[in-house]
Amino acid sequence: MVKNKYLNPKSSFTPAEIMDEMRNIHRISMNYKKAYKAKEKAIELVIGSLRESYANLPAYLYMVNTINLGSYTRSHKTEDNHFLYAFIALNASIKGWEYWMPAIVVDGTFLKSAYRGTMLCANVFDAVGKILLLAYSIVDSENDVS
Repeated sequence: MVKNKYLNPKSSFTPAEIMDEMRNIHRISMNYKKAYKAKEKAIELVIGSLRESYANLPAYLYMVNTINLGSYTRSHKTEDNHFLYAFIALNASIKGWEYWMPAIVVDGTFLKSAYRGTMLCANVFDAVGKILLLAYSIVDSENDVS
């Protein structure tokens, strides 16, 4: 019932809206905590869990290298098999680099999930302002090691 509201990635169905719908349509009283858990479960059913996503990362990197020959991918885990960072540069971006201006712009954004971390992107611009993504990386934090 709630899952269908999250099939569209742009949808925003809040716990308060879940509570209202349950009360108005189904005549069920629900507290905020239960509505929040229902939202989290629905999102997990639609897109999968974070744990599964990180577990699938080696397969994803393998497929990137298989399908995009000449791409460069690396990942690193701790000794107890916990994710630290991954780096991806697609072959098309590597080859395209020579035709773009030699100024690289690096930007990052914080990942707000149970695992935290930062996503970093390296981009270049052409003469008319078009953007080419050179590489992207998921790291545990912005530091020299990662």
